[in-house]
Amino acid sequence: MMTHTETAVLAILRADPSVAPETIRAGMDALKGKTAAGLAVDAPTDRALTRRQAAEILGVKPHTVSDYARKGLIVPFRFGANGKRACGYSAESVRRLMERNGKRGAA
Repeated sequence: MMTHTETAVLAILRADPSVAPETIRAGMDALKGKTAAGLAVDAPTDRALTRRQAAEILGVKPHTVSDYARKGLIVPFRFGANGKRACGYSAESVRRLMERNGKRGAA
């Protein structure tokens, strides 16, 4: 990582009171000597389904999909200040729920 990038990242982390100094040190140590090509980015491999799409696949009403997410049966993709609003549902988790219930379909 270039020196000016390290300086910028360090300044940002120090400005955030929720990040402990130990975390900053550990994170900066982990980044030392890395290049952009050497940093692994966890790209999402799961696609999002709308509530309606998930409901059609599962054969239930859309509000039931929300209930499933609240119960932890399917994974919602969330956004917002506190991550309270679901903007979609994990196709992989919908597929797993179908398999558990013995249903077949394309999620």
